[in-house]
Amino acid sequence: MATPQALTLTSIVIGVATTALMLSFAVVIYRMYGTVNVDEIRELKE
Repeated sequence: MATPQALTLTSIVIGVATTALMLSFAVVIYRMYGTVNVDEIRELKE
């Protein structure tokens, strides 16, 4: 059976990895469109 500390650490690692992934998506979008504003990106795509 897993210890509570291991489950807590796993939860923290998953949270950090998810945050890093979302941040990398934001960086790629900013480099492609020059903004992270969703409304401006929609206008640029039209």
